[in-house]
Amino acid sequence: MIPSLRAPTLPPPRRTPLVRSGELWIKVESLQRTRSVKYRMVFARVREALESGALGEKTTLAEVSSGSTGVALAYVGKRLGLPVEIHAPSSIRREKLEAMIACGANLVLHDPRRPVPELINEVRTKAARGLCWHLDQYSRGFASTCYDPLAEEIHDQLIPQGNPFPRTLVCPVGTGGLIQGVGSWLRRRVPGVRIVAVEPAEGQAIDGTRNTALLHLGNKDPYDPNFPDEVVRVARPAEGVRLRGVTLGESASAAVLAAGARGGEPCLILGPD
Repeated sequence: MIPSLRAPTLPPPRRTPLVRSGELWIKVESLQRTRSVKYRMVFARVREALESGALGEKTTLAEVSSGSTGVALAYVGKRLGLPVEIHAPSSIRREKLEAMIACGANLVLHDPRRPVPELINEVRTKAARGLCWHLDQYSRGFASTCYDPLAEEIHDQLIPQGNPFPRTLVCPVGTGGLIQGVGSWLRRRVPGVRIVAVEPAEGQAIDGTRNTALLHLGNKDPYDPNFPDEVVRVARPAEGVRLRGVTLGESASAAVLAAGARGGEPCLILGPD
């Protein structure tokens, strides 16, 4: 039996700033560890696995990812001294690939035409055989509580300032865990909150997002397309939005621009990157 890790040291997620710009409140997760909100989810999942004894001293952490989740998992594996195996299409953006490799991850590249569900099932099968531990970000509902601390953090940042909580949440859709996690928390606590999903328009590519009308895995998809109250599909931002000297990533910039086009409506924006 592989012994469990003892007294692992994983840095907790940072408390990122909530920046106000007119009637918009933007949660700037580009200042999070690994420069993405995905660190919060990976941290929560891996900590849970550590506490349950699911990880041994040589357990391989595995996932299918071509973006920020893979970077976050690679970073966590490096901190814990555990091997990391990331499966991604060979079309992965170079900056993401280099960030994963810099953390020592083993990157397994696949033909971009290979269906994502096939890759996911391959990793799930390996995990079932005990060959790795699978983060499994594509399992519906698994991230629902991973983002509760983020929602609580935002609430604590707004309320002491005497600000009314915005009744509209604007969030980009990637795997869908972020908007569903924070959105579910808000629906339980903020009466009348409206959830607005931001997706790329047809023919557009925005890093970290997808058009769920064109790319969705059906009942096996982690994202429920009926979850948001409204879906806004937008063009790729010409450049990153700058806030207090910080340039937001593409998905965060798209969300800020989409919220800004709502005619002065007070909005809370989740900026994943």
